[in-house]
This record gives sequence, C-alpha cells and structure tokens, in this order.
Amino acid sequence: MTKELKTIDGTEALMEYLKQESPHSIGIEKKGFWDRKNRVVRKVFKKIKFTGNFHDIEFRSVKFIECEFKGVYGFYCNFSNCVFNKCSLTNSRFTHFEFGWYGVEFHDSFLRNIEIDEGSVSTMIFLTSFIASSNFSGLFLSENIRFYDCTIEDTNFLSVTHYELEEEVKRDDEYIDLLFEDCVINNSTFQETDFRNSRLVNSVLFKSAFIGCVLDNECFMMDKELQYDSFASIDFQTILKSGELSEGILSTYFKINSKTNIKKTVSRMTNQVKFSTVFISYSFKDSLIAERINTSLNREGIRTFLWKKDAPGGKPLEEIMSAGISSHDKLLFIASENSIKSKACQFELTAARKKQEQSWQNVFFPIMIDDFIFKVKKSQIRPIEYADDYWKNIEEIRNVNMLDFTEFTTDVYDEDMLGISLRKIVEGLSLDL
Repeated sequence: MTKELKTIDGTEALMEYLKQESPHSIGIEKKGFWDRKNRVVRKVFKKIKFTGNFHDIEFRSVKFIECEFKGVYGFYCNFSNCVFNKCSLTNSRFTHFEFGWYGVEFHDSFLRNIEIDEGSVSTMIFLTSFIASSNFSGLFLSENIRFYDCTIEDTNFLSVTHYELEEEVKRDDEYIDLLFEDCVINNSTFQETDFRNSRLVNSVLFKSAFIGCVLDNECFMMDKELQYDSFASIDFQTILKSGELSEGILSTYFKINSKTNIKKTVSRMTNQVKFSTVFISYSFKDSLIAERINTSLNREGIRTFLWKKDAPGGKPLEEIMSAGISSHDKLLFIASENSIKSKACQFELTAARKKQEQSWQNVFFPIMIDDFIFKVKKSQIRPIEYADDYWKNIEEIRNVNMLDFTEFTTDVYDEDMLGISLRKIVEGLSLDL
C-alpha cells in the first residue's frame, strides 16, 4: 500500500511546518514598500505534496525530491538555484515572480497543465521530462531556457523572447535564449517568439505551429536521423518577419517543397502587420479623457486595455494590473493630481518601471492633463513609507516628453486640435513597434 504524501497547504502552513521541522531553513527578507517576503533556504523536501496559495515567498537553493505540486497558485513565488527531481506538477500556475527564476532545474519530472507567466527567467533547464497542456508566456526577460530529451505536448510558448526586428541579434550558444535538443514537440505552438538566438537541435516538430515568430536557418540543426518525421506549420507573418529559409528546412520541417522564393511570394499576397498594444493607466476621476483617448486609439487599430472596459471580474486587482502591463507594449499614463495620488496608478507605474528595467526598452508614454506632476515634492507624498517608490515613478515620468492634453478635459473643446494631438499619440506609439 502506497504511503500518502504529507500535504502542505499554502505559505502559512509551510512556514509553520518549517518552524517545527527545520527552523534553520527559514529566512525573512525585506521586499520593498508593499510587504515582506518569506524565504526558504537550503532545504530538502522529499515526498511532500504542495497545494493551495504560495504567495510572496522565495525558495533559494532548495531541492524537491519525488514531491507533488497540485492545485498550486504561486503569486510572487520565486525559485532560485532549485532542483525538482522526479516531481509531479499539475494544474498549477506560477505568476508575477518579480525577481525572476534563476538556476531552476527539472529532472525526470512530469508537468501537466502548468502556467509559468508574467516574470523573468534565467537558466531554467528541463532534463528527460514530460510537459503537456502547459503555457510559458509573457516572460521578461527570458534567457537560457533549455529542454533536453523532453516530450512536449499541447504546450504554448507565447512572447517568450523579445527583440526589435531591426535589432541585430548575435547568436550565443553558451547563453542561448531557447534550446530544444533531442526533444519531441507535438501539437504545440510558438507565438510572437524570436528564435534568432535559439535552436532546435535534433528535435521533432509534429503538428506544431509558428505564429508571428522570427526564424532563421541557424535555428534548425540536425546531425542524425530522427525517429519521427517533422510536420510543422508556419504562418505568413512568420515568413515575412524571418530571413529566407533554405529549401532543406522548408522541406524537412514544414513539408514545403516548392523551389520558389516563399518570402517573396507571400510578400505579394499580404503585408507584415505591426501590432501596437497599450495599457492606459488613469484615475477613475479622469475617465472622460481616458475614454476619449481609448476610442480614438481603437479606431486606429491599436489594441488597448482600459480598466472600465477590459478588466475581468473575479480576479485580484493587483494581478489584473500586473498582467495587463506585462502583456502590453506601452503604458500610456494620464498624469494628473488624481492619478499621481492614486495607489492603484502608482502600483501600475511601479510594475511598468520594473518591466522597463528588465527589458531595457522604453515602456512609458505619458500625457498630462494638469501640471501637478511638475509641482509635487517628495516631502508631500503620503503615506510616507511609499515615498521612495512613488518618487522613482514620478521622476521616470518627468524624464519623458509629455503631450499636453489639459485643454481637452472639459465638455467643450476644439475637436480639430484634439485630433492633431491624438495623431501625435498614434505616431509616437507606432515609432518603436
């Protein structure tokens, strides 16, 4: 008869367990102005079942052996230099790990219905593991993610690596972005992912698809006969974004046998599409101007997130804000006395500032509807314990050229002048995309 695993349900239960079993492995770290973070260090967990909410916790140099993670919701849950050996992870989500996962390894593990999103990952390795019905998405940054001898099924990789199309990308096999070596990848999709510093080595792609990706000939390497044939799909946008792929790659992986120049042919049929996505940060007291701007941007084909229109119900507010900022290219901040004093807006600014620091790409696009942002002093900020973080946000906004929309906040305004100012927003948002 198999012995039932000991169950630990959530962060509080885990910390209580450690106080009894190994108090030396407990650490406390000052996280910032929001809260304090629990830390678990140099601990070995063997045959433990984890379930429930693991929020605001860091595992550092921890080993999990034959453990089970089932129904776990990890919010601000970080792993650094951790190893999962012969573990099972099912029906769980790990999101908003703001300081990133670093040096995480999965050996001989089973992952099904796992989401890893809205964070940064550096050096994550999967060895002889099975991954199914899972999602890797919105990872800023993502570096050195490696899969060796893995089976990957029904899994989605969305916006995992990021470069500007015009940016020169140097391939570095020692510190690669994504590597799949000796893998079988079935019924999976790669969306809006740049492979110019990534490789698929001796890996099978069966009934899998590349959507809006960037590929080149060096992505694909094969120096031995594979057990199964590949059969993958590639959309028009991937063809247009990518370099000209060789006949061998088109034939081997995509079953395209035509000797015509595929990229040239496709370019005659359709244009490359550049999507602009914008999260609008504003105080509800300034809803009138926010809705005017949102409507105009939508008419121009720019996808936006406006809280009143797009925020889903039944989810934590901070999770909605963080996810929205992470999944959109720019944060359009409507600067006013109302928004500067708003705790929610300051949370959004902090999240965008951290994204900008990680991605090294400009995220902020502020406009002003009064001059409070230039008059406010750090000594005026309340609550006082938030002053340092709020002031960093204010200084970041001040450093960006702001369009002045002050005259468009009332019911009566010059529609022609508003149209000119809105056109400046559209042009500005389009420059870097």
